[in-house]
Amino acid sequence: MRTRDSLETDTRVVDAPDVPREMVEPQRGQVLDDPEKRREESAESRQQADGDWERGPFKAPREELARFDLKRAGLPDMTIESAAKYIDEHRDSRPWLAMADRASPEARRIIAALDAAGGHAHIRHEGWVSEEANRRRVAYREDPAQLHPEKRSLGIDGLRPNDDRHRSGDAATRITDPDAFATAFVRGVAHPRVREALERSVASDRRPSEVVIPITDLLGPKGYRHCTGWRLESVDENIDKALEDRSKWITKRAEGRKPDVPEPQASPIPTFTGGAIVFAFARNDSEKRYEVVTMFPRPVQPQQADDHPESVKGAR
Repeated sequence: MRTRDSLETDTRVVDAPDVPREMVEPQRGQVLDDPEKRREESAESRQQADGDWERGPFKAPREELARFDLKRAGLPDMTIESAAKYIDEHRDSRPWLAMADRASPEARRIIAALDAAGGHAHIRHEGWVSEEANRRRVAYREDPAQLHPEKRSLGIDGLRPNDDRHRSGDAATRITDPDAFATAFVRGVAHPRVREALERSVASDRRPSEVVIPITDLLGPKGYRHCTGWRLESVDENIDKALEDRSKWITKRAEGRKPDVPEPQASPIPTFTGGAIVFAFARNDSEKRYEVVTMFPRPVQPQQADDHPESVKGAR
């Protein structure tokens, strides 16, 4: 990952006071008058009705987060104070940083360091991504990291150069709480199989495979309740057919033509019980090592009618 700014050495202050924060809820009348807010409210309502999402906060292991050596994950050293400064300086251009306002100071330090280093797990798989944004990602391949509305509607990736198209599997998932997200990252980076991947020599031509760790190992027995997601609905009980039709529908829409296949549909993933968190890796050529390029929750894989058990890969 590439450091965005020169940051101070970490002093690991555990008992620093939380930064005051307020959550302003829209008035009911405002929601009804705004189509976008109506869609957001509808997606949240569907997720709450069909899933087992826990809206309460995750209890952060603050001392454990404070002890975490950012360098173990190839992240820049950062203090709680410099993390707060980084977030304040960049929140306008990088709106996903606003989710750190709900985090403990120790989790905020980790999230800010991830962002400063150029990682993207927190941009696509954390609580700043709304339920409606996740639904649209899996249904229409709209990238929540793409901040230009027109480009997002055309399925253009927000993190790739040259207006490349966004890639998405048949599921889009997130960890809904910033403290839970930081905890999963810290504990995942300490996992022996993740350590083995991060310490592999880049001289090898073989990139480390994904490491899949049970949610319970990272977030405890109730951790799955801090994960949500949406899954593309099958067509004729066949997910491959649904993926094919989605591509056709998106292409026709981008060309300004009427699609000749049904509009893609997505439904809330009902539960992440028994699920896992996936860590994927990429080369960092400038530092000649591997790094965690993304991290996302994955539900238990459904059995498809066409016997395609690996179909739900999650979206990176």
